[in-house]
Amino acid sequence: MLVTTLLVLAVLAGALSLLSWDRANQVAGMVSAAVGVAALGVGVCTLLVSTGSMSIQVSRTGRATATGGGDANTGAVVSSSDGAVFVEETGEARADGGSANTAYRRQG
Repeated sequence: MLVTTLLVLAVLAGALSLLSWDRANQVAGMVSAAVGVAALGVGVCTLLVSTGSMSIQVSRTGRATATGGGDANTGAVVSSSDGAVFVEETGEARADGGSANTAYRRQG
């Protein structure tokens, strides 16, 4: 990407050097406006497009107890499409006949 950018910049500089000052000023202004609009469009698209990857952080959770085959969770249960998960200092999880989770579990 950097090489392509430098190549386009070199071609533009060469083309502008062949023009008169007034004409080069007009062309440079138009190119600057086009590049500015393109950069704004890329920025807006980046904000609007969701990558589906996010970071989840869980810390200092309390105690969880489940009875009758339920689930006790003091960490995080995330789907497989989620991104990074950071879990620290979770509380105690107890389950009677079910499952207990104090860190993280990927589901789905």
